[in-house]
Amino acid sequence: MRNRIVSLAAMTALAVALSASPAFAASPAEHLRSIPAGGLVFDCGSTIITTASGTMDYVVRSGDTASGNWSLTGTITLSRVRAVDSEGGTYGVVGSAHFGYSYNAQTGVVFANIDGHDVSEAVTIFKFQFIDADGGLGGSLNFVQHGSPNGGYFELSPGSCTFA
Repeated sequence: MRNRIVSLAAMTALAVALSASPAFAASPAEHLRSIPAGGLVFDCGSTIITTASGTMDYVVRSGDTASGNWSLTGTITLSRVRAVDSEGGTYGVVGSAHFGYSYNAQTGVVFANIDGHDVSEAVTIFKFQFIDADGGLGGSLNFVQHGSPNGGYFELSPGSCTFA
């Protein structure tokens, strides 16, 4: 479980790092296309999946308000991603990741600090499906993570990295 979360956190860190550019500050949605997706690792316990090719399309919106509030939302969508497992099996990987972070300066509540920004509330959602060589569903990764301003935190991962 820890390794799965580390892999998911790495993708979220990539998303936040890409959105840290000054070009994104207080801007309309920005679209980045064809970011190489090779080398992503999904640790599913007995099955390790590593992406070999394909791209990620990335859409992000970040903004600050005059009152000190901040928010960042984004979506990463996989495109033509091919992957292999530790046994040499091949997969097409489809799906997306969505995330949203915000800080409310009026409450001052800090749940976490991400890339130098205080965060009052955070949500990350991953939904990926691994399509095997014959076109069937080989496996699936489903993950929801939410941190609240009241200190609440939960993870929901039904079917995370389950393989037929």
